[in-house]
Amino acid sequence: MTKNIFKLILLFGLILSTGCTNLDEEPFSDIVAQNYYQDKNSIIAALVRPFEHGHWCGWDGDRWYLQELTADQFTWSQKGRHGYDGGNWIRLHRHEWTVEEGVINGSWVGPYQGIVQCNTFIADFQKLDYPSYGLTDADKADHIGQLRTLRAWYYLFLIDFFRSVPISIDNSTVVGQSTPQEVFDFIELELKESLPGLPEVAITGRMNKAAAAGLLARLYLNAEVWTGKNRYADAKKVAQDVISGTYGDFSIDPDYRGPFSDGLTERKSPENIWVFPHARNIYEFGWMYDAFMHYQAKYSLDNNKGGWNGVHLSPSRDLNGALYSYKLGKPYEKYGNDDFRKQPFHTTATGYDGFFLIGQQYRFDFSKGYGFTDEMILGTEEWNEKPLNYVDQVGRFSEGATGIAKGSHVETGEENSGVRFLKFPWLPDSKGLFMNNHVAEIRLAEMYYIVAECMFREGDVNGAAKMLDTVRKRNFPADKWAANSYEANPSKLTEDEFVDELGREFLGERHRRTDLIRWERFSQEWWDKPADSRDNTIFPIPARALNSNNLLKQTTPGFE
Repeated sequence: MTKNIFKLILLFGLILSTGCTNLDEEPFSDIVAQNYYQDKNSIIAALVRPFEHGHWCGWDGDRWYLQELTADQFTWSQKGRHGYDGGNWIRLHRHEWTVEEGVINGSWVGPYQGIVQCNTFIADFQKLDYPSYGLTDADKADHIGQLRTLRAWYYLFLIDFFRSVPISIDNSTVVGQSTPQEVFDFIELELKESLPGLPEVAITGRMNKAAAAGLLARLYLNAEVWTGKNRYADAKKVAQDVISGTYGDFSIDPDYRGPFSDGLTERKSPENIWVFPHARNIYEFGWMYDAFMHYQAKYSLDNNKGGWNGVHLSPSRDLNGALYSYKLGKPYEKYGNDDFRKQPFHTTATGYDGFFLIGQQYRFDFSKGYGFTDEMILGTEEWNEKPLNYVDQVGRFSEGATGIAKGSHVETGEENSGVRFLKFPWLPDSKGLFMNNHVAEIRLAEMYYIVAECMFREGDVNGAAKMLDTVRKRNFPADKWAANSYEANPSKLTEDEFVDELGREFLGERHRRTDLIRWERFSQEWWDKPADSRDNTIFPIPARALNSNNLLKQTTPGFE
C-alpha cells in the first residue's frame, strides 16, 4: 500500500486507488463479498467509497453545470477558438437543451452510480458479522445509516432534476419510474429513519445528525415544487432545530472566509456541517479551478495549473459599461461596495481577502510570499502579449468596432471576459496550501436562510430580516453595518431582494437553479436569455437512459 493511500485513509477514511473520473460503473458485484472484506480497513474502505463518489457527483462537473450554468449567475462563454464545445454551454444558458445533452445524461448517471454503490455496501454490511472484524454492532448500524443518508442525498439530485425516477434499493432488479411523491416519501423515510442513529460529531467527510436534518430541511423547502404539497412549516421546524443545537453544536463563522477555508489550516469552521475533504496530490479540489481559471492564472496565484479559461460570472455591464437592467443576473454588482466579499482577491501575510479576480492581473510576489508585484500578466489569445484585464462584460473588444458590432452573447467572449470566482480560495503552492481546501456541502448558514425564507413566506419580514442578518453581519465593516442591515432597514427586504440575497450567500454552491425555480423566476429573462417559451423547470429523461431501460418513459412536459 502506497504512502499516498495511507494519507488518504486519514483524509477520507478511504482505502482506494482510483477516483470517479468517468461514467463507467465499477463492477463491485464481480468481487465476492466474503473475499473482499478481510479486515476492519476493508469495511471502512467500502463505507467511504460512495462518499468519494459523492464529491465527484456534487462538485466535479455535470451536476454543478446543471445547477449554475442554467441559472443567472454563471456562464461559460465561447472565447474565440475556445469554449464552443458543440454548443453545450450556449444551450444550457439559453434553456434550449435536448434529450441528447451529455451534461443531462451525466446528471442522471452520476447519482445512480452513487446509489448503486450505496445499495451494494448496505446489502454487504447487513450480512457481515461486525464483531469478528473488530467492530461493534453499533458500528454496523452507524455505517448502514451513513449510507442510507448518502443515498437519500443522491436521490435529491434526481427528484430535483427529473422528478419521476426509479427507486432502486436492490441492484439486481430493474425497475420503472416512481411518481415524484413516491420519490419524496422514500427520501423522507430514509432520512428520518437514519438520523437518530448517526453521530453528532462525525469523521470529516461523513454524515452526522445535523447533515441528515439539513437534507430533510432541503427536502421540505422544495416540496411544493417537487410534489405540489407545501411543507414550509416542516422545513422551518427542522432547520430551526439544527440552529438550536438539537443535532449538534454548530455556529455561524464570524469570518466570511471561514466556511470556505477548511483544510487550509488546523482551524475548522464552526459553521460547516458536512464537508468533502481534499489534500494536494491525494484527492484535490481541482475541477473548479480548471473550469474557472485562465491559462495564465498560475503566475498570479502561484501554482502549476493552467486552467481551461471557461466559466465566469455572468456580466453585469453591457458593452458601453452601463449596468444591465435585468432584475436577475449581474452577480458581481449585486454585492454592495461595502461588502468584504466584493473586493478583488489577493493573498496577504496572514491569509487572503476577497472572492473575485477582476481588473488587471499581476504576478505573484515570491519575495514577500504573498500579494502581487507590479509586473502585469499578459494574455495569450485575443490579448496576446497585451495586459490581461478581466472585465465584468462579455464582448469582442479586441476587434474594435467590428467586434463591438457582434454584441454581447455567450458566443462573443474573449480571453479576458468575465469576473473570475475565488470563493473557494486558491492559495499559494509555495506555502503548501494549493488544492488543500475542503468544500462544504451543508453549512449552518443554509439553515438560517431556510428559516428566514419560511418566515418571509409567512409574512414575518422582521423575523426573516433578523435571521438573515445573523449571517450577513460578518460581510461588512462595523461602521457600515447599520446601512446594510435588513433588520434596521426592513423595507429593503422585498421578494426580489430575497432572491438576490440567496444568490450572494450561496454563489457557486450549486443552489441557484433550485432557488430560482422555487421563487418562480427560472423562466424569466437575464443576460443573453429571453423569457422561456416552454417549461424548463424539469430536465428531460436522457435519451440514453430511455434506450437502456424499456421500463422508463419520458415524463417531462414538452419532451413526451
